[in-house]
Amino acid sequence: GRESATRRRAMTADDRGWCAYPSEAKRDPASTLDLPRGEDDGNAASRASRVAMTRVKVPRACCEFDEDATDGGEADEDGLTEVDVTIDVDRGMIEGVRESTSTRTRTVGEEETADYAESDEDEDGRRGLRVAMGGRMCLPTFVDIHTHIDKAHTCERSRNLNGTLAGADAACANDFQHWTLEDAKRRMGFAIQCAYAYGTSAMRTHLMSGEERQSKIAWEAFGKLREEWRGKVELQGVSLSVLSFFRDETKARALARMVKSYGGILGAAVSCSDAGGTPLDVHTTCGADMPKLLDVIFSLAKEYNLDVDFHCDENGNESSKGLLHISEAVIRNSFKGSVVCGHCCSLAVQPKEQAKRIIDAAREAGVTVVSLPIVNQWLQNRDPTNEATPTRRGVTRVKELARAGVPVCLSSDNTRDQFFQYGDCDMLEVFRSSVCIAHLDRPFGSWPLALAANPSRAMQLGEKSGMIAPGAKANFVLFRARNYSELFSRSQHDRVVIRDGVRIATALPDYEELD
Repeated sequence: GRESATRRRAMTADDRGWCAYPSEAKRDPASTLDLPRGEDDGNAASRASRVAMTRVKVPRACCEFDEDATDGGEADEDGLTEVDVTIDVDRGMIEGVRESTSTRTRTVGEEETADYAESDEDEDGRRGLRVAMGGRMCLPTFVDIHTHIDKAHTCERSRNLNGTLAGADAACANDFQHWTLEDAKRRMGFAIQCAYAYGTSAMRTHLMSGEERQSKIAWEAFGKLREEWRGKVELQGVSLSVLSFFRDETKARALARMVKSYGGILGAAVSCSDAGGTPLDVHTTCGADMPKLLDVIFSLAKEYNLDVDFHCDENGNESSKGLLHISEAVIRNSFKGSVVCGHCCSLAVQPKEQAKRIIDAAREAGVTVVSLPIVNQWLQNRDPTNEATPTRRGVTRVKELARAGVPVCLSSDNTRDQFFQYGDCDMLEVFRSSVCIAHLDRPFGSWPLALAANPSRAMQLGEKSGMIAPGAKANFVLFRARNYSELFSRSQHDRVVIRDGVRIATALPDYEELD
């Protein structure tokens, strides 16, 4: 017969911190994770090939249960449900998800904390470890679908003097004088390292692609870093150039070929300046030529089998309708690839009926919309003299889009550059700020999908990516918090990141590494 509870080992703050999830575990030697492989320090944790977490609290929207589960798990008023999750560490996969049995059997006054683990042996003779989570929260690892890490950590050397979008464009152009391959690779790698430590497993970055020398540096650095981080952070690259760039067919085709060679995504900025949607914007609106130029982009995307990802409507102008024009171009060109549109700020200032028309078109075209609440709140509606208080939030109509069936993602955008002077690629900060800026907490509902599952689908990372589900990769983040109020009220610097079923080191790099 099976022997259970063969021994218990207390996990104190000195060895595991608040969470008893093992720091070492038996796993597939082919894993590219950066922890030592095959170590055995003589305790149960190092020999564990299966980990069972009890009473872990997850968003119901991000959770799928075992096929033979008799119930689906009731959610509380914030959409959280307590589950027991079994991880096959050998395979780096989630093996099972069930409603927590502890939830049904706890007696009044009974306490279960996350400070111990219990080991046993299963029917196959594999060593297992049971970790009591005591109702602490768990989220899938984050997927940051809209970033600009090629510009990251340049805000101090090339400052945006007035904090506006136009000021950011000017300062960004000025910063190019400092670019070298070594400089770009160091800054980009620093950003990725931070994201990894905070619990991000995939990132898509837009890369400056309008000027040949800058484009070469950005893409070459990206290519090298993608290989270095393979197996830790899935990296995707998007070409970023203004819409008018596609007037030159030769350059446009060369760009598409280059993007294809890197396995990237074709992108452009559409109606995406302070003057977007007006005759003054000759670079990203392009007057009556916008539909024709969008057709060029979709034609190249179809020819080279590329997905597309746009910046659009990053302004507060009612005349800015880039999202509508892009959606109509998708339908007109019968484009079947993934289409992502980021920012879409001007949708918030459209009259109700016009907004509905644009949202309906986006849904019909299958567009995924990415909102960047932190950066757009910082940039949008800013007085260049910095004397007037902003009156708009800069966020798009995320609730209306989601309610209409348009997939919505939340992302970090810029990190310590001319477009946003702060940030550290922490998607939990993005979630917290988005909840406050866009009022996503009454109820929280399915909004956690916007940080993992929705961007995973747009990036085509796999059917179960971004979910806590049987058969999904065991990629998740554990928090000491037991509810959203606790989660968002402290920094969660002691979060525990699990990748392929293994607890990873989460030390952040020192800013001096950028000197």
